[in-house]
Amino acid sequence: MYNNKIAYNNSVWKFFPLIILIFSPKIDIISIPNYWQGIRIEDLLILLYSIYFFYFNKFKIFPNMINSKMTGYNWVIFFPYLVFSMILAQYIGVNSSWIIAIRYIEYIALIVILHQLDTPSKKIVTFFKIYILLNFIIVIFQYFELIGGFTSKGPSKFDKDVITSICFFTCDLGYIKNYVEPGGFINNRVTGITSGPWELAINLSIAFFGISIFEKNTKKLIFYIVLILIMMLIGQSRGIIFGFIASILFLTNDFKKIIKLISILLIIAFLIYLFDLFNFKEIADKKFLINYFTLLKIIFGSFSGNLPLESSILGTGLESMYYRALSWQGDISRMMQSNYLIIFGSGAPLLYTESLLIRIITSFGIVGTFLIVYLSRHLPIFFLVFILVVGITIDMFISFKIFLFSLLLLKISKGKYIYYKL
Repeated sequence: MYNNKIAYNNSVWKFFPLIILIFSPKIDIISIPNYWQGIRIEDLLILLYSIYFFYFNKFKIFPNMINSKMTGYNWVIFFPYLVFSMILAQYIGVNSSWIIAIRYIEYIALIVILHQLDTPSKKIVTFFKIYILLNFIIVIFQYFELIGGFTSKGPSKFDKDVITSICFFTCDLGYIKNYVEPGGFINNRVTGITSGPWELAINLSIAFFGISIFEKNTKKLIFYIVLILIMMLIGQSRGIIFGFIASILFLTNDFKKIIKLISILLIIAFLIYLFDLFNFKEIADKKFLINYFTLLKIIFGSFSGNLPLESSILGTGLESMYYRALSWQGDISRMMQSNYLIIFGSGAPLLYTESLLIRIITSFGIVGTFLIVYLSRHLPIFFLVFILVVGITIDMFISFKIFLFSLLLLKISKGKYIYYKL
């Protein structure tokens, strides 16, 4: 009987792509004119492995490469609706960012590759542990300005309009496009080996979820949760910290374990604040000790068109939320141009939206939103909570690394959270 899984025992070949995908920094090998992000090593690796598996499976996409049993199958079957929504929006007069469709195809290729490799769950958990430890070392070195790092945006002086032709690495700019020198991170929000502080915080959260599925010893979990909390506080990722804490409440049906984890997390946060480690008192005053009533006014005001005056927001620590809400108004008003856009969505007019939830509602409309809810019904509830909380302010899955980590988490959580299914 023909087996569509890899029938070899070469561990180097089997684990090499996953190691590269997880740990490779953001380095553009080929830059594309007028685009911030270029072609990276993971893009080339996915292309090569896709070609190989296409050949290995004798060019049979269904069911050898794509079938209903694979992790991420629901993402695959949503693709036709995405294309339909983009074409409809284009016809009505809303320009779509077709690079979204290209990225979506790349994600489908990633789903296929991970399915074909069929990496053991315990190996994935080991990678998650290494990822947390490695990032902690890098983050501390970056925080004390001992080393720099590679990010999507690179140094603040970088201007995508400078890239006028296809070029390699430096693009004759006189510096490596993705590299930020020691001390060059904005507000010292260091990034570890990721493209930005929010990507780091989200991936650390997902890695912890994966570890907690297999690790029964709470003391060992506390070790990782302390490292993650320190990195999140340094990265000043307010919304992601809230999402992380909320998700832990649903991580297991062991109530005592949940209470212990939450208690340790809050105690460590209090001690860091008390002793002002990593300048956390100032961070807390600006990011966490805010007027949450005003925060709600900003969120609801973006939908009603009654946003507070910008001058009333300055200096409150809610500036970033206010500017997100302004962008939401633009997304919503674009969708309201036509009843067809309300029903089917405006496609993907922007490469990045300042909220995953706004992305879903405005890009895919009423029909697409209900379809996504239906396709997501079997996700573990702790992950759904995480997506809903973090997705308020961050367009999570535009990040390749976050999508990769999410797929790996869902693979190892299969069968572990049956009682949490909706």
